[in-house]
Amino acid sequence: MAVRGRRAKGRQTQQIFIGVFCFAFFFAVVGAAGYYFFAREPGPDKATLCPAKGPKGHYVLLVDKTDPLSFTQKQAFSVLLNDLVRKRLPEGYLLSVFVLGEDFKATAEPLVELCNPGSGENSSKWTSNVDWARRDYEQKFIKPLMLQAEALQGSKPAQASPIFEMLQLVAINGFRRQGVKGERRLILISDMLHNNGSFSMYRAAPDYSSFADTDYGRKTRADLQGVEAELYYLINTPQFQTRRNQKFWEEYFDKSGARLVEVFPLGG
Repeated sequence: MAVRGRRAKGRQTQQIFIGVFCFAFFFAVVGAAGYYFFAREPGPDKATLCPAKGPKGHYVLLVDKTDPLSFTQKQAFSVLLNDLVRKRLPEGYLLSVFVLGEDFKATAEPLVELCNPGSGENSSKWTSNVDWARRDYEQKFIKPLMLQAEALQGSKPAQASPIFEMLQLVAINGFRRQGVKGERRLILISDMLHNNGSFSMYRAAPDYSSFADTDYGRKTRADLQGVEAELYYLINTPQFQTRRNQKFWEEYFDKSGARLVEVFPLGG
């Protein structure tokens, strides 16, 4: 009887141990599932590929297509665009692409706006599907942006080049609309020779202070507060694209709250 009692007691202890183990395992599974569905970081926005908490920074590309690019300028533009999209734009940053055309009302909205979702190269193969990340990076980010290369290039000279108006629209429909708190950078590719019925840089060497005091100067002032600007000069008419012209734009950006940090000539 004593042996049989000890065996029964042992089975009872074993059953209790198994029960406790199953109970603990159940709650561990439920806890892990709850963490996965409720505590994990939300995925990127499906339309823009931006982080759920919003873009970490904002780059705006504005390309002047009021004059056709020369062969050499096309090569330089292709390299510049590829470098910006594939190498320069940090992961989680938004890129807005605008075009400067003859009619600024027709080009007021960006052609495309996408965040760099990351190529998956720095992701752990244990926690991420690197192949899927790479596919999304190429198909949903790189491809749509590179398809804009042709739309950003003009085929014939335009009658007007409303640079001031487009900079206002970039400030409104680009930087202000998105309201990104991180780094804000404007990359501008243009000959920087504004030309319309109200003001033309082909008539006389511009002086910013005199221009800023005119009705048109006050009307077209842009709000680019906190923006760092890069200027890529399309050298088409060097006799007007002088140091005086560059100084005009340095003062323009300064008065707009921006800072002109780089100037690169694109000759040819």
